[in-house]
Amino acid sequence: MESLKNKTIAIIGVGRIGGTIASGLIHNHVIAPDKIMGSTRHEEQEAEVGKRHGIKMVHDNNTLVKNADIILLAVKPQNVKTVLNEIASNVKPEQIVIALTAATTTHFIEENLKGSIPVIRAMPNTACLVNEGMTVLCPGKHAGKEHLETAKAIFKSIGRVEVIYQEEMMDAVTALSGSGPAYAYIIIESLAEGGVKTGLPRELATTLAAQSMLGGAKMVLETGEHPAKLKDSVTTPAGVTMDAIMELEDGGLRVALIKAIAKATEKSKDITH
Repeated sequence: MESLKNKTIAIIGVGRIGGTIASGLIHNHVIAPDKIMGSTRHEEQEAEVGKRHGIKMVHDNNTLVKNADIILLAVKPQNVKTVLNEIASNVKPEQIVIALTAATTTHFIEENLKGSIPVIRAMPNTACLVNEGMTVLCPGKHAGKEHLETAKAIFKSIGRVEVIYQEEMMDAVTALSGSGPAYAYIIIESLAEGGVKTGLPRELATTLAAQSMLGGAKMVLETGEHPAKLKDSVTTPAGVTMDAIMELEDGGLRVALIKAIAKATEKSKDITH
């Protein structure tokens, strides 16, 4: 992450994810606050947003990008083309554009910026708020190894990073990890409700469910074992866990989750431009 120390970062669209990245970089001592500037569509909110994240806010996007080494594009998909057309004449090949905008291809961004601009598409999720994010990067045709390393350094400060080179896979990434926290919340909520039904206080039941999910996820990531093998290690013959798993299978949990990812992937494909 030393490579970021002397870089300046412009964040176009300091909303939830843009603000999270700014705060993560600062709080984890990756980059100094005076090296980050941002903008927001709502001029009346600039002062409050800047104060919340500890960065300087600039209303004009062209002023913002002129002074940056790295440009983070964190606007809504419907506003991407307008913003790209606005800044195109001031974005240079020596800069990097990292697009956090869902359903927007590197080709679309490159085409609208008009030039050999290094573009990297990033799909982070909201767990970045607690430094446990999952971000997948996909480089465009003008992005080299050094650009990818810079992008990795940014997102490693707030979680895990993976890289893919087949951009058509980004729709599945969006469906699985981009939306993933929402699925986890439903599972945690449901497990907690089960605890309440069997007599546990709601706060305790929620803590037990959430920590169990967190622990299980950490076991998968840190041991490298297949989830099925780890499941079997908890499941004793004729035991409590086996009965519970049978109920989950009978309820179609496994198939429902698989179908959810497939459906969300198709939806992402429909809106991608």
